Amino acid sequence: MTGDKAWRIGLLRAVAVAAGLTLVAAACGSDDSDDSDEPATASTDTGTAVTDSESESGEEPAAEEPATADEGAEPADTASEPGDEPAETDAEEPAADEPAADTEEPTADEPAEPEEPAAEEPMVLTASWRGVTEDSITIGVSMLNFDLLKELGLSQAGWGDQEGIFQAFVDDLNANGGIHGRMLVPVYDYYSPISGDDATRSCTVLTQDHEVFAVLLGFVGPLAGTADPCIVGTNATILVGGEHTPSELEQAQAPWFNVEPSTDSQTDTLLDLLIQTGRADGARVYVVSHQSAVGDEPRVLEALDARGFDVAGNAILDANDGDTAAQDSLMQIISERIRSEGANSVLINGNPAAIIRGLGQNGLTGSIAIWSNNEAGLNNMGATFDHEVARAAIASGGPSDTEIWNDPLLQECVSVVRAAIPEADLRPPAELTIEDENWFNPVRRYCGHLSLFVQIAMAAGADLTHETFEAAAHTLTDFPLPGVSANSLSPTKLGARDLFRLSEFDPDMGNGQTVPLTDLIDIFP
Repeated sequence: MTGDKAWRIGLLRAVAVAAGLTLVAAACGSDDSDDSDEPATASTDTGTAVTDSESESGEEPAAEEPATADEGAEPADTASEPGDEPAETDAEEPAADEPAADTEEPTADEPAEPEEPAAEEPMVLTASWRGVTEDSITIGVSMLNFDLLKELGLSQAGWGDQEGIFQAFVDDLNANGGIHGRMLVPVYDYYSPISGDDATRSCTVLTQDHEVFAVLLGFVGPLAGTADPCIVGTNATILVGGEHTPSELEQAQAPWFNVEPSTDSQTDTLLDLLIQTGRADGARVYVVSHQSAVGDEPRVLEALDARGFDVAGNAILDANDGDTAAQDSLMQIISERIRSEGANSVLINGNPAAIIRGLGQNGLTGSIAIWSNNEAGLNNMGATFDHEVARAAIASGGPSDTEIWNDPLLQECVSVVRAAIPEADLRPPAELTIEDENWFNPVRRYCGHLSLFVQIAMAAGADLTHETFEAAAHTLTDFPLPGVSANSLSPTKLGARDLFRLSEFDPDMGNGQTVPLTDLIDIFP
């Protein structure tokens, strides 16, 4: 299967949108962003999918019957009675052996020539924005530093050849025309997920040193995730990725979109599905927020109150992830509060790893329900504790790893990587162990984020700016991404995924991951 087919299938919606917007962009020029359901201050999500415009059919017109003498004549003022002689006219009938007068109408043997479709105006590509030239678009790509994580004992394995995987997708895209003829030029930088300072350094390198048009992937991790506003706020650069939170979105000065839903959307969907499935019946909930989610806990408490939950109390784990001893000491105090308040459920707001570890050390796991509004955090808890204590923790999730792996578009991505890196260990995620290099995670993550960026940029047309990028995103109301068939964006929906379900953590699956607990539903049909 060729790379051309891979990208053309994945970008079918983008090509359709681009076809509809090309003439608008050429004629009018330009007008001047995760997962949040709240709009960013200076930038908001966007997207309406436009269908491919079809050319004229080119079919031969049906032959017309020659008109008879009476066809097309105006009726007489009075109709003739049956049996009356027909009125004579001055026109004489042609003789049997004389041809009828020439007409312009085609005969059955001589069809009219089909009209040629109007030629489309060629795109005019210019240096329309920082990082965009007539023939290239420069993007920054932020990547997790797994060498550091393994050195610190926080991970037993990495994600394979991360840069090689992303570059394979870029090379395949460029070999098939790029984005309206512009070639994509990525620059890479690696960051530590447990250091906000290092993530800020990476942000500065990408946005200021390389002056990119957009950054893809953003920052994830308990502390690094707080650096996303460095991209969209301080440096006013487009971001496709990261982890939106309400407080971070308030700082955005550039468009910010993501493949995954926002924290708010995850929280709301989790609570709604718990209620709908009866799992919230009789719940007395204690809320524990991770340090990285400070500022977001009022929104979580508000969501619980709006749905009538009995809230026993709330606390913040405000010790750094790098200081395990301090975290464990604080979790001992929080665990005692949970017991004393008679809570039977804990809702974890933000990264769940250290909180679950602390609940397990203090004997609470197994006796209380654990809910998390951060499924990605459950799937990447590191190697600092036995994941058995997280068994049956519930999150608001999407398609399972196996469902993502089996998706035809994701398999197109796998084929591109296999062709570019023959030694890549690409196996179904259920076959992986904690000691295995996980090539699956970067393939699904990088292919999904790049596909989202390309679809928006294609829809933006030739005049690529922040304004046209944002407006184009708002037109994408129903489109596929690798691994997820149903996605949409709008000014109030910055995270693409529309499919949700309850998932629960199973330490026996792969490296320890969430598995489906309920059926998938499309909450934005």
